[in-house]
Amino acid sequence: MSSQPATTISHIGLHCFDRDNMVDFYTRVIGLVETDRGGPNDLVFLSGDPERDHHQMGLAPGREVGQDAGPFLNQIAFRVDSLSTLRARADAVAKEGITDVRQTSHGNAWSIYFPDPEGNIIEVFTDSPFYVRQPCRDALDLSKSDEEILRETEALHGNDPEFEPFDNWKAKMAGKTPVGA
Repeated sequence: MSSQPATTISHIGLHCFDRDNMVDFYTRVIGLVETDRGGPNDLVFLSGDPERDHHQMGLAPGREVGQDAGPFLNQIAFRVDSLSTLRARADAVAKEGITDVRQTSHGNAWSIYFPDPEGNIIEVFTDSPFYVRQPCRDALDLSKSDEEILRETEALHGNDPEFEPFDNWKAKMAGKTPVGA
């Protein structure tokens, strides 16, 4: 039996030939809801349960005809329950000898990114208590205490008019729950 805490799959990211067509398909046919959009990569975030998950799918433009199948998968993301567990995962990755690890604060989550043995990008993250408009990428230093990370995140985004406790944002999203959910 593993001594590692349970981990859950959270979301996937796809590179798309026609991102807007994919957004239309996943919202109209699958019933996902658009929760955010923008940034330099023009990402669109979708969720089937926006009261619980900011996004379960991220769609990015840029996939080109003729590319191998692999580049369509942007990442596989796993949710963990705390910064402590995130640090444990970062330690496990380091013990594997993986050196290409990025620590990132998204404001609404704190993440590590690294390649698996075949080069697929893995994200392991824990939720923050805040809503921060996405996409957002700030530096993260997991050697800092939970309290320091929390304070830094709030200091970076607290003046943004859209910044709020995640529970408030979830309440606003309650009216956007997909039909049939």
